[in-house]
Amino acid sequence: MSYDQRTGERDRKVIETYTREVAALLPGPVRERRAIVAELTDHLTEAAEAGELDEALRRLGDPEAAAKSFARVRLADPAPATRRLVAAAVDNLPLIVLTVTLVLRDLATRDQVAWAFPPAWYIRLGDTFCVSSPFGCGGYDHAGALFTVGIPLALAWSVLGLGLIESRTGTTPGKYLLGLRVVTGTGLRISGISGIVRRLGFLLGPAAWLDWVPFLVGDRRRVLDRLAGTRVVLAAPREIAEPARAEPVT
Repeated sequence: MSYDQRTGERDRKVIETYTREVAALLPGPVRERRAIVAELTDHLTEAAEAGELDEALRRLGDPEAAAKSFARVRLADPAPATRRLVAAAVDNLPLIVLTVTLVLRDLATRDQVAWAFPPAWYIRLGDTFCVSSPFGCGGYDHAGALFTVGIPLALAWSVLGLGLIESRTGTTPGKYLLGLRVVTGTGLRISGISGIVRRLGFLLGPAAWLDWVPFLVGDRRRVLDRLAGTRVVLAAPREIAEPARAEPVT
């Protein structure tokens, strides 16, 4: 293999590794991340053909710096509270439908099922011991499978399902419809753990609404958003632009 061939192979591997690491940090759906990676790959390939790959990488910085430069494009505006609430209603429709069904069943049978959203959960261990949300046990003893099967499945969707979807795509069905996206504090893709942590409030039953208290004082980040290091922003169409370049080192 000639020197030029060895150099070309090395550059190709460097570009593949660099763009792969950038893609892993970018928020948004796969299609959009692929478009950014393709744009970045073309830019680096042109630099490599001109013998300037090392200089191009120095200007871009490490993969995290490059990802932040791309993510910074028109993703800074926080999401309005109204849009977030509507998106949350769409995303948590299974839990809402289940709650309404429990209430209607209560009205029809007078079994005195608790009226609360999110529903308070509990697990009975024998006749005397019970593990529960802050609202205690007994509110759904007469609800049957709606409680023993329905609530666990709905909560699993709201906490685990949506959390993992957010970590993979940066959005959820409801957020997608409302033009919203979840990112880290620096605008990057969130992790699976962060996606789940920011949804743990559903396990508190009706106390989950305390998570939204900051909105009453004009703060657009929920308590668990701050704990998870996430924020919800407007997902405006991305403007194609070269990422911000680092200043030359003098």
